[in-house]
Amino acid sequence: MLRYLPVAAAVVSCTLWLFSCQTASKEKPVSDSTVAAALPDSTGLRDLRYHDQQQIERVIYGFCEHFDNGDLHKCVEFMDDNIRGEVDGVKLKGKTNWTAKIDSLLMSTRNTHYQPRHLISNMQFYPGINDTVRVTMYASTLWTDLTNGQIQLMQVGYYKGKVVRKDGKWLITVLNSLPDSRLVKQFYQDVQGAEEILR
Repeated sequence: MLRYLPVAAAVVSCTLWLFSCQTASKEKPVSDSTVAAALPDSTGLRDLRYHDQQQIERVIYGFCEHFDNGDLHKCVEFMDDNIRGEVDGVKLKGKTNWTAKIDSLLMSTRNTHYQPRHLISNMQFYPGINDTVRVTMYASTLWTDLTNGQIQLMQVGYYKGKVVRKDGKWLITVLNSLPDSRLVKQFYQDVQGAEEILR
């Protein structure tokens, strides 16, 4: 009889443990937790936002890749009709204006021996109203000299813009490149202005 006592004790303790687990889960189910109560429908929204973020990233990356490769006609696919801004010195004033400038832009780069590349990181999204999202990101532009393979860092800074969703597609409606060189100029102007005040 004594030799069955450890087995009986083990069975009783397992039963008590299972019972306590079931009771605990009934007392505080996940749906009643404070986290779930604080964010009742957040799962669906988070999934939707993540999906939209992925689509917005594809639009920005697609625009930059075609811009770098000289496929300026394909850049139009990512633009809203009223796009505005300035990207690396190229002014954006509506899709029609961009299309009219494509040939002259291509002619200006035809005889160059440089391959530009945009490196984009730290993309941030700020949802707005009327299916618009503000987007900011770091952007660096590299040029590869195709004659000797040298790589040169042309500009570092960030892009700021806005995308809008129309007919289920995200399109760029504002895009501006803001190189850090303007901050350097501003810094030196501020320092010179401060020195003049101190004199």
